[in-house]
Amino acid sequence: MYRIKHLLCTASLGVALAVELALSVALPQAIALSTAMLIVPSVLAADLDALEQPQVSKVKNANPKPSNPPPPPKNPGSSAPGGRRDRSACPQDTEAATTGPILTALSPTTKPGLTLAERPTFFVYVPKTSAKTAEFSLRNQNGSGLYRTTLTLTNTPDIVSISLPSNAPPLEIKKRYMWSFAVICNPSDRVEDQFVTGTVQRTELDPTRLRQIEQAPLKQRVSLYQKADIWYDALPILLELRRTQPNDPSISAAWREFLQFGGVDGMIDNK
Repeated sequence: MYRIKHLLCTASLGVALAVELALSVALPQAIALSTAMLIVPSVLAADLDALEQPQVSKVKNANPKPSNPPPPPKNPGSSAPGGRRDRSACPQDTEAATTGPILTALSPTTKPGLTLAERPTFFVYVPKTSAKTAEFSLRNQNGSGLYRTTLTLTNTPDIVSISLPSNAPPLEIKKRYMWSFAVICNPSDRVEDQFVTGTVQRTELDPTRLRQIEQAPLKQRVSLYQKADIWYDALPILLELRRTQPNDPSISAAWREFLQFGGVDGMIDNK
């Protein structure tokens, strides 16, 4: 009888140890599984909530008025290198815009205007306007700004000149640059600016040919520059001749020919 009891106690103890061992292994797994089952639905619920929530933009105002001028349009009104925006003018100048010449960049419209100068002078015809200021900017062929300045507009209509100062970066040979001129119609809302644009490319001439041009009389120098497509160097000479000799018919003819050569003869009053 004692032997039987001893065997039963031993068997019971073995079963108890086996159960305890099984629980020690299974219980953590069960707890982990239960925890995962609790976490997964909460994560899924959070994802679903995120999908259901509308996306909120970080932009506070979708249509703010810019404090800086917008970039000028590329070749406005034309597919040519130089050009103008359109026939519109400042809102307050609509009457003047319908009766006279339009805002015009004196830059060739069929190809880039060439120059020999590191820092050329640019010219814009500005019709009669009540705007008080304008802005000139120069960009490289990648669109990076190189120079910008603000000008005061007085005594319009007039041809306005803008010369690059010595602290402006010099133009590099064979590289194209884009310049723009904006009449600031409303200083507190620059989207009303009226733009014109032009292109310029610096080039170089054979020293012998260059010396021939530099030693020629002014009228002949204009013609020689024109034959070499050197637009920006011929233009200031021709404008000076028109200013000093307004009644010379040969200069008036040269002016009309020059404008036709650049493709801008129909844009301004060329009489």
